[in-house]
Amino acid sequence: MKNKYYLLLFLITIMLPATGYAQGRTTAIDTLVVDLWPDYDRASVLVLLTGKLSADTKLPATVIFPVPETARLNAVARIDSSDGVMKDDILSGPAPGGFRFTTPDLHFRVEYYLPYAVNSNRRTFNFTWLADLSVNSFQLKVQQPISASSLAAEPAAVDVSKGQDGFTYHAFPVKAVPAGQSFAVDVDYTMTTAQLSAASLAPSGTGAQKPGIPATSNTASGNNRIIAAVIVGSIILVMVFVWQIATRRTASNRPITQDAKDKKQSHAKFCRNCGDPIDKDDGFCRKCGTDL
Repeated sequence: MKNKYYLLLFLITIMLPATGYAQGRTTAIDTLVVDLWPDYDRASVLVLLTGKLSADTKLPATVIFPVPETARLNAVARIDSSDGVMKDDILSGPAPGGFRFTTPDLHFRVEYYLPYAVNSNRRTFNFTWLADLSVNSFQLKVQQPISASSLAAEPAAVDVSKGQDGFTYHAFPVKAVPAGQSFAVDVDYTMTTAQLSAASLAPSGTGAQKPGIPATSNTASGNNRIIAAVIVGSIILVMVFVWQIATRRTASNRPITQDAKDKKQSHAKFCRNCGDPIDKDDGFCRKCGTDL
């Protein structure tokens, strides 16, 4: 009996990683572009992280991204290599200190909203990147709100220019960020009105980068539930199958007790005349006397 329990415990131990995306954790990112859009479509900072894994990355790959506890996740998606479209049909979920997702593509996008501090018309916030991921090429840009009269950052941006979408961007030097090393920036700006930047865009769009599909969409959550159900169901079926085999083997190997032997051996023969039970060593029936 103990062997069965040990066997089941072993199966659970080796199969549980399947529910936690057993593909293996990615430890390096080739490129990561971080866009900070304060007061874009809501009164907070929209953080867009667009990344690319190394070309030699084994797919599907599991990535754990740092997400602040105060942040509100907006999207987790892969960028289809065939058409460049963001698709939220990937397996994702919370992880210690961040968010975990598994992508079949090298390109991906993570989006969340970060709250800022308000003091009258002044807005301030801090963005810090700190992860167990090494980034070969890390680039950060801050989009100045359309209603901001000025914007300052610490450290200071190395380039301030207007993009094709009409917004002013504050760009920081491209650099490598090793795993465990942080990169932080403090942003301070003053709003002249409460108008959000997205309200100034033309209805047809101006070619500006747009936020992705919300991570709470029915498609993403539905796909995740289906995949999780398939994985858990498969594990249960395998465990039941192995349990049945172990139970049958245990029953077949169990020694026969003396009572069982006696029951099996007793009443094995009957008198051909009266039908009374006889022993194999009897020479005649004890009831009717018939010669056996």
